[in-house]
Amino acid sequence: MPVSSPGILAPCVLVCGNVNLELGFTAPALPLPEVESVEHPGALTLGVSGVGFNVAHALARLGGGTRFLGFAGADAAGEVVRTRLAELGIGAHWLPAPATPLSLVLTGPCGGRQIHRDLKGLNGAPAPRDAFLAALPGCEAVVLSNVPWTKDLLSEAQTRGLPVVTDLQATPGPGEPYDEAYLHADVLFLSGARLPLPPLDALRAYRQRCDPEVLVIGLGEDGALLSERGRLPWHQPAVSTRPVVSTNGAGDALLAAFVCAYFGGMDAREALRLACIFASWACGEPGGAAGHLDWKGLTALAGSVPL
Repeated sequence: MPVSSPGILAPCVLVCGNVNLELGFTAPALPLPEVESVEHPGALTLGVSGVGFNVAHALARLGGGTRFLGFAGADAAGEVVRTRLAELGIGAHWLPAPATPLSLVLTGPCGGRQIHRDLKGLNGAPAPRDAFLAALPGCEAVVLSNVPWTKDLLSEAQTRGLPVVTDLQATPGPGEPYDEAYLHADVLFLSGARLPLPPLDALRAYRQRCDPEVLVIGLGEDGALLSERGRLPWHQPAVSTRPVVSTNGAGDALLAAFVCAYFGGMDAREALRLACIFASWACGEPGGAAGHLDWKGLTALAGSVPL
């Protein structure tokens, strides 16, 4: 495994998920005023994003041997995303698509956001089993974004002894039918934004439905709640490292940093503390894959943050 710090061996991780070309707009207000034409100097950005890419980008920045499995079309947007992953040194396994997904992200003055996506029909794509198995050798963990085409890949990884990490995102709760396949993951992340019950109660409800090695509920400005199998729940308070510009991609940053630290040999609680610091810093820049520190920068920043 690549060494990213004297205290951690960065794992080799395969990330499966969507990637898209993203147009970002830092808006003066949300919702936008109804005007036909307005100039906004410096407020528009163009980059590569998507949950799968965001996680892969963060892992690569942190020093791990990162691989990526996703779809891209033979179009101009596809050329941009392929080039970007090659620049980052991410081993990409590309699947053909009719067109490359696109997104528009509107960010308000307080960091709130609206995300508009065109996935180009990929929600109906079949599970790419052969490409997935070809990408697995040498990997030590698998991250599956909760997009429909990854559902059948979870058992394929676990059958081969590889731990699976997934993020249910802003799920409506433990009874959500769409989430059922992902509840078998070894490490389960989710956002508390839409939960119909208090986070601690939700934690217990998920433990009754499934028994992952690690369960994390992201609480935004309230930090995160951690449950390890056989241990009492633990709350990691939020960490403020710089002013919030955008929360787009914060959950992806949290998951990626935790994966790097935890599968690199750290205790889950310390891994989550580092992950909260990493995500806090990422929120200081617009863009789902922006503001990602490298491992040296993360540990240096962690050393200046009170425990």
